[in-house]
Amino acid sequence: MKVYEVINLGAKELQGICENPKLEAELLLAYCLGVDRTKLIIQRDEEVEDEVLKKFLEVLSKRKSYIPYQYIVKKQYFMGLEFFVDENVLIPRPETEILVEEVLKRLKKGDTLIDIGTGSGAIAVSIAKYFSDCFIYAVDISRKALEVAKYNAKKYSVLDKIAFIESNIFSNVPKGIKFDFIVSNPPYVKKGELETLQEEVKKEPTIALNGGEDGLLFYKEIIEESNFYMNTKGALCFEIGYDQKDEITDLLRKAGLGNVEVIKDLSGIDRVIIAKYKL
Repeated sequence: MKVYEVINLGAKELQGICENPKLEAELLLAYCLGVDRTKLIIQRDEEVEDEVLKKFLEVLSKRKSYIPYQYIVKKQYFMGLEFFVDENVLIPRPETEILVEEVLKRLKKGDTLIDIGTGSGAIAVSIAKYFSDCFIYAVDISRKALEVAKYNAKKYSVLDKIAFIESNIFSNVPKGIKFDFIVSNPPYVKKGELETLQEEVKKEPTIALNGGEDGLLFYKEIIEESNFYMNTKGALCFEIGYDQKDEITDLLRKAGLGNVEVIKDLSGIDRVIIAKYKL
């Protein structure tokens, strides 16, 4: 079969599985060939070798079973960087870039941060890469997730700027550290809504999605303990669900935090919330 015929086959098979079947078919074939997608245009009339076709059909089968494209090719772009991802970590989303951008705007030389629920390390590694004069504690309850995060930190030469800790929120974080920024994109899907998620989202780690009965479990725990770990002039920075602004703002204010800022994404949805202590 020629390249264009394989792409057409893939696109047909992926109908109803993803939003852009032809694009994903091209990306998967490019992955199997080990080339950039743009090269497929030049190679469209070339024959696809049997071994490559076999591999393509295998990855196509995975995608048809709703395995996310990113888990198949083992990568996801975030903040202009290519991150390794696998089934042990949540796939970094473009909207989380807003959280990173807002933290970067506020960072000062020598600041210390903690990234709670680091997963792939997308937040911690991006901050360390784009703001060299800071130090980050990246924590996650999953040892396998931390291995992925360390791999990405090594890839971008920021291992010396990040301490990785296996920890349930602050449980294993050394006592006495005061952070200038507590940053987190915690699980915030309500437990009862997990079954309603898209099929491919269900393939991601439940532990990185399940926010408890009301979706606020981790916000409550982080806010409650932040008082022991945050500098008086520090900031608490969260990514939030589209309908959580009021509830989280209330939690922050009850904990003595004020100066609440809410940043919307490009669709006008409340996406990031930042709060400081009232001074």
